[in-house]
Amino acid sequence: MKKILIGLAAILASTTVFAENRYGIGIGAGVSNNLYKGDKTLAYPIPLLDVDYGNFYLKAATLGYRFYKNDKFSTSIYIDPLAGFPIKGKDMKNGYKNIDDRDFQVMGGIRLDAETGIYGIRTGLNAQFGEHGAEGRASLYKMYFANNKLTIIPGIHFRGFSKHYTDYYFGVTSKEAERSSRDNLKNEYKGGTAYSYGAVLTLDYKLTENISVDSFFGIEKFSSDISDSPIVERDWMYMIGGGIKYFF
Repeated sequence: MKKILIGLAAILASTTVFAENRYGIGIGAGVSNNLYKGDKTLAYPIPLLDVDYGNFYLKAATLGYRFYKNDKFSTSIYIDPLAGFPIKGKDMKNGYKNIDDRDFQVMGGIRLDAETGIYGIRTGLNAQFGEHGAEGRASLYKMYFANNKLTIIPGIHFRGFSKHYTDYYFGVTSKEAERSSRDNLKNEYKGGTAYSYGAVLTLDYKLTENISVDSFFGIEKFSSDISDSPIVERDWMYMIGGGIKYFF
C-alpha cells in the first residue's frame, strides 16, 4: 500500500549515511501486492525528501520538530499527512466496488529515537493520533558499513492499531453490506484492536559525494482483526522499490 511505501521512504531518509544539516531531494518508485480485494499489484512514485534545518526535519512526507536531542537519543513531535490504508471503491474487485472510500488521514504524533547500546542497534518508538484512530510503532535497526560507499540496514518493527483505526479502514458498515444485493458483502464487520509486524532490508549506495541510490525490500504480516475483514484479500504484504537522492 502507498502508506507503507512512503513509510519505507522515511526509513530511507532517516538512515541515510550522509551527514546531518544537508538537504536531500529525490524520487523513487515502489511496488507491493494489495492488502485489499483489489488489483493484485500496485505501483507508486515515492518522494525521497531528507531535510534537516535546526530542530526541524522533513523525512518523506513527515514534518517534525526535535525538542530534545543528545548523543544517545532524540525526541520529536511530527505531523504525518499521509497516514492510513486508503482505498477507493472503484479500485476494488467486482462485488466490492460499492464500499465507501477509505481516505488518508492527517495524524500527529510523538517519536523517540535512541541507541540501545547493544551491538550498535538503534530503536525508534512512536505513537500517532488522528480523526480515525491511533497507531503505535516500535522498530529496531542496525547500520552495517560494508565499505565507504555501501551501507546495509536491516530492521524489524511492530505496529499496533486502535479499534477505531481498524474499523475505519477494514470494517464494513451495515449500509455498505446492504447497498446492493449483487455485492459479495452480506454482513457488517467491525474491526477490533489489531497489530502487524514485519522486516525491511535497506541498501544505501553512495555514488558520489552528493548522490546516493537507495533500495529496499520489506514484508509485513497483519493480525486476524484485519485479515478476517471481508474486504481484505490476505494477511501479508511485500514491498520492494528504490530511488535516487541528490544532496546539496
